Amino acid sequence: MEEQPAPRRLEVVERTFRAAIEAGGGSTSSVLPEEIMAASAVVAANVPAGRSLPWNEEYPRITEWLTKPIAPLLASSASQALELTFPADGWFWRSWVDVGEREEAQAAIDSLRAVLRPVSEGESR
Repeated sequence: MEEQPAPRRLEVVERTFRAAIEAGGGSTSSVLPEEIMAASAVVAANVPAGRSLPWNEEYPRITEWLTKPIAPLLASSASQALELTFPADGWFWRSWVDVGEREEAQAAIDSLRAVLRPVSEGESR
């Protein structure tokens, strides 16, 4: 996705969220939980409050992947896709064997939610 122009990246991210939302949190082969996390991380990295997320170091230019400002609707779609894909009592959390890795994943998702929520509510952060 790094080689794609910003409009193409946006299209891929929106399509990923749409598939997750349409699945309503149900299991689907068209979108994997990891894809929702990755797409949400791209959106979050392009919000001022998300520029310091620790995983941005792996992709130094990720903060330039989308056109600014990030629309509240896009942040809202990301938040909704996260909520539907990773509900607190969902299979994703019950499937972990290693508690430390599960806690690490939860912290990453919580960070994404914290960055995306204000933007989805129309606050510019």
